[in-house]
Amino acid sequence: MKLVYVGQPYDRLFPPVQNSIGLIVYNTALRLGEGLQITLYGKHYRDDTVPADLPFAVRRAPARRDHALQRVINEFPRLARWLRLDRRADDHSQYRNKVRRYLAVDQPDIVHLMNYWTWCRELKAASSSHRLVLEMQCEWLSQRDRDQVARQLKVVDAVVAVSDHIARTFLSAFPDYPGVVATVGNGVDVSYFRPSEQRTFASTRTRRVILFVGRVSPEKGLHTLIEAFSEVAARFADVELRIAGPHWPLSVDFLTSLSSDPRVTALSRFYDRWGNCNYREHLEELIERHGLSDRIHFVGNVPHKDLVATYHEADIVVNPSLSESFGISVVEGMACGIPVVGTRVGGMCESILTGSTGMLVEADAPGELAQALTTVLEDTVLASEMGSEGRKRAVELYSWEARAERLKSVYQKLRPGTRIHVHKDREPLSLAAVGDR
Repeated sequence: MKLVYVGQPYDRLFPPVQNSIGLIVYNTALRLGEGLQITLYGKHYRDDTVPADLPFAVRRAPARRDHALQRVINEFPRLARWLRLDRRADDHSQYRNKVRRYLAVDQPDIVHLMNYWTWCRELKAASSSHRLVLEMQCEWLSQRDRDQVARQLKVVDAVVAVSDHIARTFLSAFPDYPGVVATVGNGVDVSYFRPSEQRTFASTRTRRVILFVGRVSPEKGLHTLIEAFSEVAARFADVELRIAGPHWPLSVDFLTSLSSDPRVTALSRFYDRWGNCNYREHLEELIERHGLSDRIHFVGNVPHKDLVATYHEADIVVNPSLSESFGISVVEGMACGIPVVGTRVGGMCESILTGSTGMLVEADAPGELAQALTTVLEDTVLASEMGSEGRKRAVELYSWEARAERLKSVYQKLRPGTRIHVHKDREPLSLAAVGDR
Protein backbone atom coordinates (compact mmCIF):
# COMPACT_ATOMS: atom_id res chain seq x y z
CA MET A 1 0.00 0.00 0.00
CA LYS A 2 1.07 3.54 -0.72
CA LEU A 3 0.89 5.70 2.41
CA VAL A 4 1.31 9.46 2.62
CA TYR A 5 1.99 10.85 6.09
CA VAL A 6 1.13 14.59 6.27
CA GLY A 7 2.89 16.61 8.96
CA GLN A 8 1.53 19.86 10.36
CA PRO A 9 2.41 23.05 8.47
CA TYR A 10 5.00 24.17 11.02
CA ASP A 11 6.52 20.85 12.14
CA ARG A 12 10.26 20.32 12.23
CA LEU A 13 10.49 16.72 11.09
CA PHE A 14 14.18 15.89 10.93
CA PRO A 15 16.78 15.54 13.67
CA PRO A 16 18.48 17.19 15.40
CA VAL A 17 15.83 19.98 15.31
CA GLN A 18 12.36 18.53 15.86
CA ASN A 19 9.21 19.70 17.58
CA SER A 20 7.00 17.21 19.42
CA ILE A 21 4.68 16.31 16.51
CA GLY A 22 7.60 16.28 14.07
CA LEU A 23 9.36 13.78 16.34
CA ILE A 24 6.25 11.58 16.39
CA VAL A 25 5.77 11.64 12.61
CA TYR A 26 9.43 10.96 11.84
CA ASN A 27 9.90 8.10 14.30
CA THR A 28 6.60 6.47 13.36
CA ALA A 29 7.46 6.56 9.66
CA LEU A 30 10.84 5.01 10.40
CA ARG A 31 9.20 2.01 12.05
CA LEU A 32 6.13 1.33 9.92
CA GLY A 33 8.29 -1.08 7.97
CA GLU A 34 7.48 -3.68 5.34
CA GLY A 35 4.35 -3.66 3.21
CA LEU A 36 4.04 0.11 3.04
CA GLN A 37 5.47 2.49 0.48
CA ILE A 38 5.68 5.66 2.55
CA THR A 39 6.06 9.31 1.56
CA LEU A 40 6.39 11.93 4.25
CA TYR A 41 5.03 15.45 3.55
CA GLY A 42 6.36 18.34 5.61
CA LYS A 43 7.18 22.01 5.55
CA HIS A 44 10.39 23.04 3.79
CA TYR A 45 12.97 24.56 6.13
CA ARG A 46 16.19 25.81 4.61
CA ASP A 47 18.30 24.51 7.48
CA ASP A 48 16.79 21.00 7.46
CA THR A 49 19.28 18.16 7.34
CA VAL A 50 17.43 15.30 5.68
CA PRO A 51 19.19 11.94 6.26
CA ALA A 52 20.23 10.25 3.03
CA ASP A 53 19.31 6.68 3.97
CA LEU A 54 15.66 7.06 5.02
CA PRO A 55 13.33 4.11 4.32
CA PHE A 56 10.67 6.50 3.02
CA ALA A 57 10.40 9.28 0.45
CA VAL A 58 10.15 12.94 1.44
CA ARG A 59 8.25 15.83 -0.11
CA ARG A 60 8.80 19.25 1.43
CA ALA A 61 6.33 22.05 0.83
CA PRO A 62 7.45 25.70 0.82
CA ALA A 63 5.25 27.99 2.90
CA ARG A 64 6.87 31.43 2.87
CA ARG A 65 3.57 33.32 2.65
CA ASP A 66 2.19 31.34 5.59
CA HIS A 67 5.34 32.10 7.56
CA ALA A 68 5.16 35.83 6.73
CA LEU A 69 1.58 35.97 7.99
CA GLN A 70 2.58 34.24 11.22
CA ARG A 71 5.31 36.82 11.77
CA VAL A 72 2.85 39.68 11.36
CA ILE A 73 0.56 38.09 13.95
CA ASN A 74 3.42 37.54 16.41
CA GLU A 75 4.88 41.03 16.03
CA PHE A 76 1.62 42.99 15.78
CA PRO A 77 -0.95 40.94 17.74
CA ARG A 78 -3.39 43.81 18.31
CA LEU A 79 -3.52 44.77 14.65
CA ALA A 80 -3.73 41.13 13.59
CA ARG A 81 -6.64 40.49 15.89
CA TRP A 82 -8.44 43.61 14.67
CA LEU A 83 -7.96 42.54 11.04
CA ARG A 84 -8.82 38.91 11.93
CA LEU A 85 -5.57 37.76 10.37
CA ASP A 86 -5.29 35.00 12.95
CA ARG A 87 -8.14 33.11 11.25
CA ARG A 88 -6.40 33.27 7.88
CA ALA A 89 -3.10 32.24 9.41
CA ASP A 90 -4.61 29.15 11.05
CA ASP A 91 -5.50 27.79 7.62
CA HIS A 92 -1.88 27.73 6.35
CA SER A 93 -3.28 27.85 2.82
CA GLN A 94 0.02 27.82 0.92
CA TYR A 95 1.18 24.63 2.62
CA ARG A 96 -2.25 22.99 2.32
CA ASN A 97 -2.52 23.74 -1.39
CA LYS A 98 0.94 22.31 -2.04
CA VAL A 99 -0.04 19.13 -0.20
CA ARG A 100 -3.14 18.89 -2.42
CA ARG A 101 -1.00 19.09 -5.55
CA TYR A 102 1.39 16.44 -4.26
CA LEU A 103 -1.52 14.09 -3.51
CA ALA A 104 -2.93 14.54 -7.01
CA VAL A 105 0.41 13.36 -8.40
CA ASP A 106 1.22 10.59 -5.89
CA GLN A 107 -2.27 9.00 -5.73
CA PRO A 108 -1.74 7.12 -2.44
CA ASP A 109 -3.96 4.39 -1.01
CA ILE A 110 -3.99 5.94 2.48
CA VAL A 111 -3.41 9.51 3.65
CA HIS A 112 -2.55 9.98 7.33
CA LEU A 113 -3.19 13.58 8.42
CA MET A 114 -1.97 15.01 11.71
CA ASN A 115 -4.54 17.15 13.60
CA TYR A 116 -5.63 19.49 10.78
CA TRP A 117 -9.25 18.34 10.52
CA THR A 118 -10.28 21.45 8.54
CA TRP A 119 -8.29 20.16 5.54
CA CYS A 120 -10.01 16.79 5.21
CA ARG A 121 -12.47 17.56 2.42
CA GLU A 122 -9.91 19.41 0.32
CA LEU A 123 -7.29 16.69 0.66
CA LYS A 124 -9.86 14.02 -0.15
CA ALA A 125 -10.83 15.92 -3.31
CA ALA A 126 -7.20 15.94 -4.46
CA SER A 127 -7.10 12.14 -4.60
CA SER A 128 -10.61 10.80 -4.10
CA SER A 129 -9.70 7.11 -4.19
CA HIS A 130 -7.59 7.15 -1.03
CA ARG A 131 -8.67 6.28 2.50
CA LEU A 132 -8.19 9.16 4.95
CA VAL A 133 -6.88 8.67 8.49
CA LEU A 134 -7.12 11.67 10.82
CA GLU A 135 -4.88 11.51 13.88
CA MET A 136 -5.85 13.70 16.80
CA GLN A 137 -3.27 14.65 19.42
CA CYS A 138 -5.74 17.05 21.07
CA GLU A 139 -9.46 17.53 21.73
CA TRP A 140 -10.24 19.84 18.79
CA LEU A 141 -12.90 17.57 17.25
CA SER A 142 -15.04 17.71 20.38
CA GLN A 143 -14.33 21.39 21.07
CA ARG A 144 -14.97 23.02 17.69
CA ASP A 145 -18.25 23.76 15.94
CA ARG A 146 -20.09 20.43 15.65
CA ASP A 147 -21.59 21.07 12.23
CA GLN A 148 -18.26 22.11 10.74
CA VAL A 149 -16.49 19.07 12.18
CA ALA A 150 -19.27 16.71 11.05
CA ARG A 151 -18.98 18.03 7.50
CA GLN A 152 -15.26 17.20 7.44
CA LEU A 153 -15.78 13.81 9.07
CA LYS A 154 -17.90 12.65 6.14
CA VAL A 155 -14.70 11.98 4.17
CA VAL A 156 -12.66 10.54 7.08
CA ASP A 157 -12.36 6.75 7.17
CA ALA A 158 -10.62 6.46 10.54
CA VAL A 159 -9.94 8.69 13.52
CA VAL A 160 -6.92 7.60 15.52
CA ALA A 161 -6.29 9.17 18.90
CA VAL A 162 -3.27 9.69 21.09
CA SER A 163 -5.15 8.37 24.13
CA ASP A 164 -8.35 6.60 25.08
CA HIS A 165 -9.41 9.89 26.63
CA ILE A 166 -9.29 11.65 23.25
CA ALA A 167 -11.01 8.71 21.50
CA ARG A 168 -13.87 8.51 23.99
CA THR A 169 -14.32 12.29 24.02
CA PHE A 170 -14.61 12.18 20.25
CA LEU A 171 -17.16 9.32 20.28
CA SER A 172 -19.17 11.11 22.94
CA ALA A 173 -19.42 14.13 20.64
CA PHE A 174 -20.01 12.08 17.46
CA PRO A 175 -21.59 8.75 18.49
CA ASP A 176 -22.85 8.08 14.95
CA TYR A 177 -19.49 8.44 13.26
CA PRO A 178 -19.33 5.38 10.94
CA GLY A 179 -15.57 4.97 10.58
CA VAL A 180 -12.87 3.25 12.62
CA VAL A 181 -11.96 4.88 15.95
CA ALA A 182 -8.79 3.63 17.61
CA THR A 183 -6.20 4.67 20.17
CA VAL A 184 -2.62 4.39 18.94
CA GLY A 185 -0.79 6.31 21.66
CA ASN A 186 2.53 8.08 21.40
CA GLY A 187 5.96 6.57 21.48
CA VAL A 188 9.38 6.97 23.03
CA ASP A 189 12.70 5.48 22.06
CA VAL A 190 13.02 2.94 24.86
CA SER A 191 16.60 2.14 23.86
CA TYR A 192 17.49 5.81 24.48
CA PHE A 193 15.15 6.55 27.39
CA ARG A 194 16.29 3.77 29.68
CA PRO A 195 17.47 3.46 33.28
CA SER A 196 20.97 4.78 33.89
CA GLU A 197 23.62 2.11 34.34
CA GLN A 198 25.58 4.53 36.50
CA ARG A 199 22.71 6.01 38.47
CA THR A 200 23.83 7.52 41.76
CA PHE A 201 21.56 6.40 44.56
CA ALA A 202 19.74 9.16 46.39
CA SER A 203 21.37 8.21 49.70
CA THR A 204 24.82 9.10 48.33
CA ARG A 205 23.86 12.47 46.80
CA THR A 206 23.56 15.81 48.52
CA ARG A 207 20.34 16.73 46.71
CA ARG A 208 17.34 14.77 45.47
CA VAL A 209 15.58 16.09 42.39
CA ILE A 210 11.92 16.46 41.43
CA LEU A 211 11.79 17.08 37.69
CA PHE A 212 9.18 18.70 35.45
CA VAL A 213 9.72 18.51 31.68
CA GLY A 214 7.48 20.55 29.39
CA ARG A 215 6.46 24.01 28.27
CA VAL A 216 6.21 26.77 30.85
CA SER A 217 2.56 27.62 30.22
CA PRO A 218 -0.43 28.13 32.54
CA GLU A 219 -2.23 24.89 31.62
CA LYS A 220 0.83 22.91 32.72
CA GLY A 221 0.00 23.75 36.34
CA LEU A 222 3.43 24.90 37.48
CA HIS A 223 1.84 27.37 39.90
CA THR A 224 0.22 24.37 41.61
CA LEU A 225 3.54 22.50 41.60
CA ILE A 226 5.38 25.39 43.24
CA GLU A 227 2.74 25.63 45.96
CA ALA A 228 3.02 21.87 46.52
CA PHE A 229 6.81 22.01 46.51
CA SER A 230 6.79 24.65 49.24
CA GLU A 231 5.27 21.98 51.53
CA VAL A 232 7.76 19.36 50.36
CA ALA A 233 10.71 21.73 50.83
CA ALA A 234 9.64 22.44 54.41
CA ARG A 235 9.82 18.73 55.15
CA PHE A 236 12.93 17.72 53.17
CA ALA A 237 16.00 19.96 53.20
CA ASP A 238 17.74 17.91 50.50
CA VAL A 239 15.14 18.17 47.71
CA GLU A 240 15.13 20.60 44.77
CA LEU A 241 12.71 21.20 41.90
CA ARG A 242 13.96 21.53 38.33
CA ILE A 243 11.77 22.90 35.55
CA ALA A 244 13.06 21.89 32.10
CA GLY A 245 11.33 23.46 29.12
CA PRO A 246 10.85 26.68 27.17
CA HIS A 247 8.66 29.59 28.23
CA TRP A 248 6.05 28.99 25.54
CA PRO A 249 2.52 29.78 26.77
CA LEU A 250 -0.48 28.96 24.63
CA SER A 251 -2.51 31.89 23.34
CA VAL A 252 -5.35 32.78 25.68
CA ASP A 253 -7.97 32.30 22.95
CA PHE A 254 -6.69 28.85 22.12
CA LEU A 255 -6.44 27.86 25.78
CA THR A 256 -9.59 29.19 27.41
CA SER A 257 -12.14 29.50 24.59
CA LEU A 258 -12.00 25.81 23.67
CA SER A 259 -12.18 24.29 27.14
CA SER A 260 -15.29 23.73 29.26
CA ASP A 261 -13.20 22.92 32.36
CA PRO A 262 -13.52 25.82 34.84
CA ARG A 263 -10.00 25.14 36.10
CA VAL A 264 -8.70 25.78 32.59
CA THR A 265 -10.88 28.79 31.79
CA ALA A 266 -9.73 30.37 35.07
CA LEU A 267 -6.19 30.48 33.64
CA SER A 268 -7.16 33.65 31.77
CA ARG A 269 -5.96 35.47 34.91
CA PHE A 270 -2.39 34.99 33.68
CA TYR A 271 -3.03 37.04 30.51
CA ASP A 272 -3.61 40.75 30.02
CA ARG A 273 -6.39 42.26 27.91
CA TRP A 274 -4.29 41.96 24.75
CA GLY A 275 -3.47 38.31 25.30
CA ASN A 276 0.07 38.80 26.56
CA CYS A 277 1.06 36.17 29.13
CA ASN A 278 2.92 37.01 32.32
CA TYR A 279 3.10 33.43 33.59
CA ARG A 280 6.87 33.19 34.07
CA GLU A 281 6.85 36.41 36.09
CA HIS A 282 4.01 35.05 38.24
CA LEU A 283 5.97 31.86 38.92
CA GLU A 284 9.09 33.78 39.88
CA GLU A 285 7.08 35.95 42.27
CA LEU A 286 5.57 32.82 43.79
CA ILE A 287 9.01 31.27 44.24
CA GLU A 288 10.29 34.46 45.87
CA ARG A 289 7.26 34.66 48.18
CA HIS A 290 7.97 31.13 49.48
CA GLY A 291 11.72 31.80 49.79
CA LEU A 292 12.59 28.98 47.39
CA SER A 293 14.93 30.74 44.94
CA ASP A 294 17.77 28.39 45.86
CA ARG A 295 15.59 25.27 45.66
CA ILE A 296 13.67 25.78 42.37
CA HIS A 297 15.61 26.10 39.12
CA PHE A 298 14.48 26.89 35.57
CA VAL A 299 16.94 25.03 33.33
CA GLY A 300 15.37 26.15 30.04
CA ASN A 301 14.77 24.10 26.93
CA VAL A 302 16.82 20.88 26.86
CA PRO A 303 17.70 19.49 23.38
CA HIS A 304 16.25 16.05 22.79
CA LYS A 305 19.71 14.51 22.54
CA ASP A 306 20.49 15.73 26.08
CA LEU A 307 17.12 14.97 27.63
CA VAL A 308 17.89 11.49 28.93
CA ALA A 309 20.77 12.85 31.03
CA THR A 310 18.31 15.31 32.61
CA TYR A 311 15.96 12.44 33.51
CA HIS A 312 18.80 10.39 34.95
CA GLU A 313 19.43 13.10 37.54
CA ALA A 314 15.82 12.94 38.75
CA ASP A 315 14.30 10.96 41.62
CA ILE A 316 10.70 11.78 40.64
CA VAL A 317 9.19 13.01 37.38
CA VAL A 318 6.09 15.15 37.95
CA ASN A 319 3.41 16.48 35.60
CA PRO A 320 0.89 18.77 37.36
CA SER A 321 -1.08 19.69 34.20
CA LEU A 322 -4.67 20.85 34.24
CA SER A 323 -5.12 19.63 30.65
CA GLU A 324 -3.11 16.90 28.95
CA SER A 325 -3.98 14.80 25.92
CA PHE A 326 -1.18 12.30 26.56
CA GLY A 327 1.66 13.45 28.85
CA ILE A 328 4.86 12.35 27.12
CA SER A 329 7.14 13.40 29.99
CA VAL A 330 5.70 10.83 32.39
CA VAL A 331 6.18 8.06 29.80
CA GLU A 332 9.78 9.17 29.18
CA GLY A 333 10.30 9.12 32.95
CA MET A 334 8.78 5.64 33.20
CA ALA A 335 11.04 4.42 30.38
CA CYS A 336 14.01 5.69 32.41
CA GLY A 337 12.85 3.69 35.43
CA ILE A 338 11.83 6.75 37.47
CA PRO A 339 8.64 6.91 39.58
CA VAL A 340 6.15 9.46 38.24
CA VAL A 341 3.47 11.64 39.78
CA GLY A 342 0.78 13.10 37.54
CA THR A 343 -2.65 14.64 37.66
CA ARG A 344 -5.84 12.76 36.97
CA VAL A 345 -6.46 14.37 33.58
CA GLY A 346 -6.52 13.13 29.99
CA GLY A 347 -4.05 10.50 28.88
CA MET A 348 -2.13 10.38 32.16
CA CYS A 349 -5.01 8.42 33.69
CA GLU A 350 -4.06 5.64 31.24
CA SER A 351 -0.27 5.77 31.24
CA ILE A 352 0.16 5.96 35.03
CA LEU A 353 -1.02 3.00 37.08
CA THR A 354 -1.40 4.61 40.48
CA GLY A 355 0.42 2.71 43.19
CA SER A 356 2.24 0.63 40.58
CA THR A 357 4.16 2.87 38.15
CA GLY A 358 3.52 6.11 40.03
CA MET A 359 0.76 8.15 41.63
CA LEU A 360 -2.20 10.13 40.33
CA VAL A 361 -3.67 13.16 42.12
CA GLU A 362 -6.42 15.64 41.38
CA ALA A 363 -5.44 18.61 39.24
CA ASP A 364 -5.04 22.03 40.87
CA ALA A 365 -4.74 20.42 44.32
CA PRO A 366 -1.35 21.43 45.79
CA GLY A 367 -1.90 19.68 49.11
CA GLU A 368 -2.69 16.35 47.45
CA LEU A 369 0.27 16.75 45.08
CA ALA A 370 2.60 17.52 47.99
CA GLN A 371 1.43 14.40 49.81
CA ALA A 372 2.07 12.18 46.77
CA LEU A 373 5.57 13.59 46.30
CA THR A 374 6.25 13.11 50.00
CA THR A 375 5.11 9.48 49.88
CA VAL A 376 7.50 8.64 47.05
CA LEU A 377 10.41 10.53 48.67
CA GLU A 378 9.90 8.79 52.02
CA ASP A 379 9.53 5.23 50.71
CA THR A 380 12.62 4.38 48.65
CA VAL A 381 11.52 0.74 48.24
CA LEU A 382 8.19 1.85 46.78
CA ALA A 383 9.96 4.35 44.53
CA SER A 384 12.27 1.63 43.19
CA GLU A 385 9.35 -0.74 42.54
CA MET A 386 7.43 2.00 40.74
CA GLY A 387 10.45 2.73 38.57
CA SER A 388 10.80 -0.92 37.58
CA GLU A 389 7.10 -1.34 36.80
CA GLY A 390 7.06 1.92 34.86
CA ARG A 391 9.93 0.74 32.68
CA LYS A 392 8.07 -2.49 31.87
CA ARG A 393 4.90 -0.60 30.97
CA ALA A 394 6.74 1.88 28.77
CA VAL A 395 8.48 -0.89 26.82
CA GLU A 396 5.27 -2.89 26.38
CA LEU A 397 2.90 -0.10 25.34
CA TYR A 398 4.82 3.05 24.46
CA SER A 399 7.77 2.13 22.29
CA TRP A 400 7.80 3.49 18.73
CA GLU A 401 7.54 -0.08 17.51
CA ALA A 402 4.36 -0.66 19.55
CA ARG A 403 2.80 2.52 18.16
CA ALA A 404 3.72 1.52 14.59
CA GLU A 405 2.13 -1.91 15.02
CA ARG A 406 -1.12 -0.36 16.26
CA LEU A 407 -1.19 1.98 13.27
CA LYS A 408 -0.55 -0.86 10.82
CA SER A 409 -3.51 -2.69 12.33
CA VAL A 410 -5.70 0.32 11.53
CA TYR A 411 -4.28 0.61 8.00
CA GLN A 412 -5.10 -3.05 7.36
CA LYS A 413 -8.74 -2.35 8.14
CA LEU A 414 -8.65 0.34 5.43
CA ARG A 415 -6.71 -1.44 2.71
CA PRO A 416 -8.13 -1.08 -0.81
CA GLY A 417 -11.16 -3.28 -1.49
CA THR A 418 -12.19 -3.70 2.17
CA ARG A 419 -15.42 -2.53 3.78
CA ILE A 420 -15.29 -0.85 7.14
CA HIS A 421 -17.39 -2.70 9.73
CA VAL A 422 -18.18 -0.97 13.00
CA HIS A 423 -20.59 -1.84 15.78
CA LYS A 424 -23.15 0.65 17.00
CA ASP A 425 -22.54 1.72 20.61
CA ARG A 426 -18.96 0.47 20.29
CA GLU A 427 -16.00 1.50 22.38
CA PRO A 428 -12.90 2.79 20.58
CA LEU A 429 -10.16 0.24 20.03
CA SER A 430 -8.05 0.81 23.14
CA LEU A 431 -4.29 1.08 23.39
CA ALA A 432 -3.68 -2.52 24.38
CA ALA A 433 -6.31 -3.99 22.06
CA VAL A 434 -5.75 -2.33 18.68
CA GLY A 435 -3.28 -4.92 17.53
CA ASP A 436 -5.49 -7.80 18.70
CA ARG A 437 -8.70 -7.05 16.75
